[in-house]
Amino acid sequence: MSRAGAILRVDLTSGEVRRQPTAEYVPDYIGGAAIASKIICDEVPPEATALDPRNFLTFNAGPLTGTLLGNKCEVVSRAPEMFNSPIACSGLGGQFPSEMKFAGYDHIVLAGRAARPTYLFVNDGEVELRDAAHLRGLDTAATQVRIKEELRDPDVQIACIGQAGENLNAYALILHDIQNTAGKGGLGAVMGSKNLKAVAVRGSKGVRVADPEEFLSLWKDNWEYYTKGDGALWAKLFHREGWARQIADFGKHLDVYPWGYYDTYVSPPLSRETEMGEFLKRYKVRSIGCAFCPVQCQQNYSVPGVGDGGATCIMYESYRFLIKSDDTKLWWKASREANLYGIDIIDISNITGWLMLLYEKGIISASDTDGVPMEWGSEKAVMTVLEKICRKEGFGALFANGLVPAAKRIAGGKGLEYVQHERNRLPSPSSAPMETTIASVGGLLLWRASPAYVWTSPPHVDFHGTYPWMAEELGISKEDAREMLERWCDEQSEKYAGHKSAWRPDPGTVEGKAALLKMIEGDLSACDITGHCDYQTERLPHMHTRGGLNRIAAWLTAATGTKYTAEKLLEVIHRRRLLELSYYLLCEQAVGEEIVPCERFHWFVPRPDGHFKGKYWASDLEGSLQVGLDYSNLWGCDPDTGLPLSSELERLGLKDVAERLRSALGVTLK
Repeated sequence: MSRAGAILRVDLTSGEVRRQPTAEYVPDYIGGAAIASKIICDEVPPEATALDPRNFLTFNAGPLTGTLLGNKCEVVSRAPEMFNSPIACSGLGGQFPSEMKFAGYDHIVLAGRAARPTYLFVNDGEVELRDAAHLRGLDTAATQVRIKEELRDPDVQIACIGQAGENLNAYALILHDIQNTAGKGGLGAVMGSKNLKAVAVRGSKGVRVADPEEFLSLWKDNWEYYTKGDGALWAKLFHREGWARQIADFGKHLDVYPWGYYDTYVSPPLSRETEMGEFLKRYKVRSIGCAFCPVQCQQNYSVPGVGDGGATCIMYESYRFLIKSDDTKLWWKASREANLYGIDIIDISNITGWLMLLYEKGIISASDTDGVPMEWGSEKAVMTVLEKICRKEGFGALFANGLVPAAKRIAGGKGLEYVQHERNRLPSPSSAPMETTIASVGGLLLWRASPAYVWTSPPHVDFHGTYPWMAEELGISKEDAREMLERWCDEQSEKYAGHKSAWRPDPGTVEGKAALLKMIEGDLSACDITGHCDYQTERLPHMHTRGGLNRIAAWLTAATGTKYTAEKLLEVIHRRRLLELSYYLLCEQAVGEEIVPCERFHWFVPRPDGHFKGKYWASDLEGSLQVGLDYSNLWGCDPDTGLPLSSELERLGLKDVAERLRSALGVTLK
């Protein structure tokens, strides 16, 4: 129950379509991203990099997707954004994931490469590969409109790519509707490499749960917590100024964000007219989000002279302070165009800020950027970078494989030392370099983690952007609001790590950090596997959110009719973690791409000024290394090498994986 029951497999090269029972994978992997990782690790050779036709692109719903407690799927593939193409897992919300389930499929697995531009249409039991030559070059909005018109069905749900994906840009994303994206890892480029413009899905079968009465009771409890209970403040944040103030305005008032490309964190004061909260008040149409969700975390805008669209989360960091601009209309114009082109907004704004820094320092001139001066805050510069890179024209073609490969070629590589990156992945403006947090962990396990950032609890900018908002909302002082948030974080740390200070970024605070980090990862992974939204989990204690493995297990039990416990969930999470780590090691060995280190991003470069002046990513290096050892031990890895322990792989039923590692790496696993 609550599962559609089938995996749809489509070979784009031959056109072959077949169906496979989901039940073959359920006992050990439950669903979602865990089943996807198992399929990829078993069937995609490690030497097949992200854009190789042998790679798979997979859409993966969980057992809760399509119910009252889930509307998410995970898009999983090898990542062109990252060196050695490890597995990338990127969440996609909206109606598309549920529509997959309603059409009868828990997973869609796409292999090979179509001979010509193609889109996939799934209409309940009917599966068709249709010509997409007429869609080539269309943006993500026009593509969806054209397909809906062609199919004569306004309710068909579509995930598609824009020109960035067609041109195989390493930062290309997959977009559904106006603002639901699988944004990280470069999975839009994987879709483009398969000559696949879109996946369109229409379903009428619905989803049944095993125990409707119990499931409805559990959903009602969750709904009321976020509408009437302690979580209502979190939900209200989105329904008011939301992230527009929390991320963009309060963080900037505190000098937490960079002004320019990470050289300074002190910016000119924001006037009321240039605050993002004022932009929201003027142009917001409504809050939007996934069906049955009490939070509704996205904002729908209509801006005269620019256009309509949606925004959420770290979009509010982009095209603002990284490029020394407080022009909210420029932010909206560039962000909206980035979504239409189908490229990750944080990545493209990072690239733009880096070019502007090089121009200021005289490392590049206008001749390096097709005659356009890269002046700070210049609208012409911003739009030129966006257009050239997404269209793969002129200097923009250099960025196809990412910023680091481009930096090696532009101006003789003189700008490479200024690139903020982690294995070619670009940070959000709030995270580099960062005050010491539980993400400041030594050891190879984190370095070889999946392309998604390992979340801290709470992210420090998120924390400092939240208490001013809560102070205003509750009519209390900022000091009292901060103390309230700290108390919530203390309580969570005490509960899961046995030490209330484990969440704090203070140097010398080591005990419990690894346990807390593992708990946060577990919550995120549980959502990737089940289809529940990770915003409603215990990884955000400063928002008083809740969830946790016990609740998710109860939801799964009522939905599927199979008894699940937190311990069972954690075992599957652990199996997925070590499977993906092992596969990354195999990819690293087989592909052998050189990982370019970033001197400015990691470990030893302090913030020059601002709220965290003098803070390092790891100001307590010895303590961070100890947390890394603890973290490796908790996941069943050798802390000296980062390799999974043979005994742990065998305990999890991954003996064959242990054998593959021994053979490929030429090592004896402990």
